[in-house]
Amino acid sequence: MMHFIKKYPSLFSGLAVTVLFIFFWLIRLSFLDSVELKLYDAMMKFKGVPEQSKEIIIVDIDNTSIEKLGRWPWPRSIIADGITKISTGSPKVIGLNIILSEPEQNAGMDELNKLEANFINNLLDAAQDKGMSFIQSIDDARKNLDNDKKLSEAINHAGNVVLPVFFKDSKIVSQENNNINDPLNKYTIKNIRIPANSQTHMSDKITLPLKPFFDHAKGIGHINLGPDIDGSIRRDRLLYNYRGMYIPSYNLKLAAIYLNIPDNKIRVDLGSAVYLGNRKIPTTKLSELLICFKGHKGPFKSFSYVDVLNNKIPVNVFKDKIVLISASASGIINPLNTPTNQAMTVGEFSAQTIWAMLNKRFIHLSPWDYSAELLLILILGCLISFVLPKLKAIPSGIMLLILFAALMTGAIHFFISKNIWIRVTYPITELLLGYLVVITVNFFTTELSKEKVEYESAESNRMLGLSFQDKGMLDMAFDKFRKVPVDDEMKDIFYNLALDYERKRQFNKAAMAYRYIEQHDKKFKDVHSRIKRLMEASDKIVFGDATSGPGTLADDLLAGGAGTRPTLGRYELIKQLGKGAMGVVYLGIDPRINRKTAIKTFKFADNFEPEQIDKAKEDFFREAQIAGTLSHPNIVTIYDAGKEQDLAFIAMEYLEGHDLVKYTKKDDLLSIIKVIQYVSDIADALDYAHLKGVVHRDIKPANIMLLKSGIVKITDFGIARIATTSKTQTGIVKGTPFYMSPEQFSGDKVDGTSDIFSLGIMMFQLLTGELPFFANSPAELMNNILNMQHPDPRKYNSKIIKPLVTVIDKAMEKDKKLRYQTAGHMSSNLKEIIKKIDELVARKRSETDIK
Repeated sequence: MMHFIKKYPSLFSGLAVTVLFIFFWLIRLSFLDSVELKLYDAMMKFKGVPEQSKEIIIVDIDNTSIEKLGRWPWPRSIIADGITKISTGSPKVIGLNIILSEPEQNAGMDELNKLEANFINNLLDAAQDKGMSFIQSIDDARKNLDNDKKLSEAINHAGNVVLPVFFKDSKIVSQENNNINDPLNKYTIKNIRIPANSQTHMSDKITLPLKPFFDHAKGIGHINLGPDIDGSIRRDRLLYNYRGMYIPSYNLKLAAIYLNIPDNKIRVDLGSAVYLGNRKIPTTKLSELLICFKGHKGPFKSFSYVDVLNNKIPVNVFKDKIVLISASASGIINPLNTPTNQAMTVGEFSAQTIWAMLNKRFIHLSPWDYSAELLLILILGCLISFVLPKLKAIPSGIMLLILFAALMTGAIHFFISKNIWIRVTYPITELLLGYLVVITVNFFTTELSKEKVEYESAESNRMLGLSFQDKGMLDMAFDKFRKVPVDDEMKDIFYNLALDYERKRQFNKAAMAYRYIEQHDKKFKDVHSRIKRLMEASDKIVFGDATSGPGTLADDLLAGGAGTRPTLGRYELIKQLGKGAMGVVYLGIDPRINRKTAIKTFKFADNFEPEQIDKAKEDFFREAQIAGTLSHPNIVTIYDAGKEQDLAFIAMEYLEGHDLVKYTKKDDLLSIIKVIQYVSDIADALDYAHLKGVVHRDIKPANIMLLKSGIVKITDFGIARIATTSKTQTGIVKGTPFYMSPEQFSGDKVDGTSDIFSLGIMMFQLLTGELPFFANSPAELMNNILNMQHPDPRKYNSKIIKPLVTVIDKAMEKDKKLRYQTAGHMSSNLKEIIKKIDELVARKRSETDIK
C-alpha cells in the first residue's frame, strides 16, 4: 500500500478525496445541503413572472384591519359578514385560512344563560304568561349573540368555502380506515396508487373545524407546512395519510375546485405525481410539490379585510376568482421564510402554490436525482485522480474553470429553462477541494521527480521505444518516447507511432500521440487536421481499448480511420450490408484465400448488463461453434468466429439474394408449388439441425434467404441452443412474436416442434399474404396463439388445395404432441403433395396432347 502511495501520490490523493465525498453523500452534511438550498433560492429568484395573477385575490386581515375592527380574535360575526360580502361577488371558491376548532367564547352568552336559569328557578311561576315572553326575549338575544351560528350560516349560504385542518405528524399510523361512515371520508382522495415502499406524511391526530362549519364547507385541506433544514418553506405537502384516509392540502383543494375537478377525478401516484383531471403535478417521494414562486413583490391583488367589509372594494372584482382570506397582522401569525421573500404572508404563500398548480409551473426533482449526484461525484473523482495529475498548472486551472462553469451553468440552465433541480453542491465542492489537494501534491512530487528524470538516458529510451514499436508494442513505445526531449526527429517518430495506432484502429491513442506533438509544435505537418478528423468521428468510431462515448456503434467501423481498410480479425471490411439479429452485417474479404464473406458483429456492452457480459460472450462463442457444425445445402455455412476489443463477430457464407419477406405481400406471392418446394427444403434443413441437437427458435421469412440460384437457406442460428443441454429458464421468451409457438409464450422447454409451428405460420403467410395470428397488443397476440384456432388459409386464397391445408393444420397444432414430431415428416408430406401435383399436371398435358 505504501509503495502504491509513493509511486502514485496524486492518484491516491484524488481517490481519497473521492471516497471522502462519497461518504459525505451517504451521510448528508447539513452544511452542504444548506448551501445547495441557498443555490436553489438564488436560481428561483431568476424565474419570476412579472405579470400580476388574474385568478387569485387575497383578502388580508392586516394591521389596519386589526386597528379598525378590534383586537384578535374578532367576534365570528365579523368573519361571517366578510364571507357574505365576498360571496355576493360570485367568486369561484373562498379559502378561509382560520382554524375554527373551538366554539367562540362569548361573555354575553354566559350572562344570558345565568339570567335565564335564575329567572326560571325564582320568578317564572310568579310572572306567568309574561314570564314566557321574557324567556323568548332571552332566546332571541342568545340567537343574536350566537356568532358561531352566524358564521355557519354564512359558510352555508356561500356554498364554496374551503376550511383548513391541521395535523400533528406521526411516524406510524394505521393504514386502514375502519370507520367507513367517518364524515371525513367525503373530503378524502380515494383514487390512490400506492407503489411498494412509497411514503407520505402521516398523522393520527387532526384538528377539525366545529361540526356546523365542517358540515357546510365546500371542502377541507390541511395547512401543515414542512420547512427545510434552513427553516425556509419551498414545498407544499399535497397529501396527508390520516388513519388510512388521504387528505389533500388546503391549496390543492382550492385549485381542484377552481378547475372544476371533482374528488373522483383527482388521482395520485404516491411519491410521483398528483393528477387534477389531465393536469399532472409532479411531486417528490413524499408527495410534496416543489413550488415555482412568481418571485416579485405584489404578484397578487390584495385588499384589506376592513376595506372589503366597509364596501370600499367593489364586489364584482371577486367574480369567478379564488379568494383567500388569511391573516398577516403582527401577533396573529408569523410570516414565512421562502426563496423569494423572507417574510411572506401565509395568504401569499397559498396564492403562490395555487398559481403554480394552475399555470403548470413546477420544479421537478427526478427519481434519479441522488443517483445523478453520486455519478457526478464519481466522474469528477476520476478526473481529479487520473486526468488532473497529468496536466500542468495552466491547463489544470483551465480545466477547473471549465468544469466549474459547466456544472453551474448546467444546473442553472436545467433549473430555469427545464424546471429541473439538479444538485451540484457536493460535486462542485469535491472539484474545488480535489483540485487544491492534487495540485499541492503534484507540486511536491514534481520537484522530487526531477532528479530521477535526469538520470535516464534519452537515447536509451528512444532506442527502446523504436524496438517496442517494431514489435507492435505501441503503448510501451509511447511510454518510452515521452521520456525523450522532443526535437524534429522525435516529432517524426511520434507521428509514425500515431499512424501505427490509426492502422490498429486505436484512434483515441492516435489522437493522444498527435496531441503530444501539438503540445510542442502546433504547426507540425497535418497534426491539427488529423486530430480534428478523429474528434469529428469520435461519436461513431469504435476506439481502441475503449469507445468514445455512449453513442459509439458497431456500424461505424467504416467511418474515419487512416484511409486504409478497417479489419476485424484477419477480415478486411468492404461495406455495410445491413443489420441482422445480432448486429451490423458487413461484406468482408478473407485475404488469405480472397473469399467474399459476410461478417456479423455483436457488441455486448449495448445489449447486456455489465454483470451479464462474460456469460453472454461464453454463450456467443458456444452458439457460433454449434452453428459451425451444421453442414447442409439449405443452411448458411459458418466459417469463423472471434472478438476484437468490445466487438464479437461471425464470418459466414456470403449469400447473393434476398429474404422471403417480399413474398409475404398479397400482390407479390410466390406460386403455390414454389412455396411447397421452399418449405419442404427448409423442413429438411431443420430436420437435419434438430437431429444435431440444434433448435433455431426464430423461423420467419426474414431469416430465410432465396439465392439467385433458386436455393433457399436458413440464416441466423445465433440464438440456437443444444436441445439436450438446454439452459432455457421458464418464462424467458426468444423469437419474433407473430411466429412464436405456444410453448415459447408459456415458457415451456423448447424443442424442434417449436420450429415446425413457426414454419407452419410462415407457410400460411407465404400462401395467403396474411398472418394467421394478429393482434393490436402483445398480450392479445399471446392469447390468440395460445388459445385461438388459426383460420382456414382458403379463406384468403381459394387456390390452396385441401392436402396443403392438412399439412398447415398439423404443423400449427397447439398441443405439440399432436404436431409433426419431426420436420422430416412434414417435408415428406409436402414432397408427396408435389409428386401428386406433378402427376396431375403430367396427366392433363397427356390428355391435351391426345386431343
